[in-house]
Amino acid sequence: MSEAVIIGSGLGGLLSGAILSRAGYRVTVLEKAAQPGGCLQSFTREGLRFDTGFHSVAGLEKGGPLERIFRPLGLMDLPWEQVTETDRIVLDGVPHPLSELSYPLGNALRLSGPDVTEEEYAHVMEPYKNGSWRLPSGNLLVQALAAQINGPIRCGCEVTAIEPGIVRCKEGSSYEGIIISDIHPRRTFELFQGHVRPSYLHRLERLEDGPGIFTVYCKLHPETLVYQPWSTTYDGNLMLHYGNPDGQGFALSADLLSFCGKEVPDRNALAVRLIRRIPGLKAAVEKYWTSTPVTWERYTGTPDGTAFGIRKKDATCYVHPRTPVPGLYLTGQNCGLHGILGVSETALSTCREILGESTLNQILER
Repeated sequence: MSEAVIIGSGLGGLLSGAILSRAGYRVTVLEKAAQPGGCLQSFTREGLRFDTGFHSVAGLEKGGPLERIFRPLGLMDLPWEQVTETDRIVLDGVPHPLSELSYPLGNALRLSGPDVTEEEYAHVMEPYKNGSWRLPSGNLLVQALAAQINGPIRCGCEVTAIEPGIVRCKEGSSYEGIIISDIHPRRTFELFQGHVRPSYLHRLERLEDGPGIFTVYCKLHPETLVYQPWSTTYDGNLMLHYGNPDGQGFALSADLLSFCGKEVPDRNALAVRLIRRIPGLKAAVEKYWTSTPVTWERYTGTPDGTAFGIRKKDATCYVHPRTPVPGLYLTGQNCGLHGILGVSETALSTCREILGESTLNQILER
């Protein structure tokens, strides 16, 4: 049986592991955190569930780009809630359903930070014009993928060295096989102990990372704000997601996400400023918690807590899943576009490099 070792248990790592398992590989997933899932994870505060990075997906309509990936893996059996109305974009104080907006998007919809192409926006946002889907928790997607992996997922297992065909961990364990890294490419090659051509490393060093995210997790007073299943973006850089519906039509929580640099001098002042930007939210907030790019860096290992990985200014900014090191592959948002759809497509690209087109197609057609 062929062996595969996957570093990191984000969506790219878990999807790659599930696909390779179906191809007959024994897969070991190494995760330094206490639980798998990366930014798919949820957490609870005072009985309320909050998502770290997973809020909604697009492309799950029959024949949609994400549905074509998820259905063969049984992921369409999860309790997806279809949001019949599309997400909102607030421009100059006026909310517009995303389905009404045309492309190219222009500067008004810089939803992924500055300096990315219109093609990236179209790829990421166009599927949302057909609606979006939500899960009660991103952990459900983690569990569904983990159940398909033929081998262990070892949490609390920090990788300290990568050698050709071998991964070594902090507590002394080591694993052999083909290697897939679901962590940032620069972090990957900081761990690599072996020869890599200097031009490849220099290129990775020159690539610029996108911004980080500051998040405000709000606990709301009961029956103060109507629950809305869609997401709303204000002025291109502040996103609002309601969570925890109370069964009576009201939201019990809300997440606010805004792009920012790594250093946040005053978390409380920034949180209050963002809350005040949403009409009616200040009076509804009972309590809140925050996370910064430093939190993300500690949580995901991404340089400076970048939320969307390497900026995709043009085609030269994409990192190929196959590396110059035989048997070492990359996956995740740095190899392609960000988001659930982008990372899922990149996982296919990674597995295609390992298995070949024919084998991958057979797996997806079962």
